[in-house]
Amino acid sequence: MKIPHIMIQKVGLCGEDPNPDDNPNEKFYAGDNRYRMGGQALEWKQVNIHAWKASARGQDIHPEAAPTQAELHYWREKNIEEKKRLCKKEKIMEKYGNAASED
Repeated sequence: MKIPHIMIQKVGLCGEDPNPDDNPNEKFYAGDNRYRMGGQALEWKQVNIHAWKASARGQDIHPEAAPTQAELHYWREKNIEEKKRLCKKEKIMEKYGNAASED
């Protein structure tokens, strides 16, 4: 279904810049995307992506139905991955040493 051109002009975009001709360095309005890519919105996006991947592996995680459970699962998995990464780093350091600290 096509939206009539008149309707688009009347409604406009919700996230449209109110002063598009102003200097970008002096603008107060930064756009709606700044909220989507930072803070809790970014964390929620990461939890959702983790839930999708876990669902593909056969785990039953629903971030909308049980957000606390999904977030807890996300942080547990993230901590496990971090521990694995640090363990791998320590093994490499033991085997090859730290060339950056040698004189």
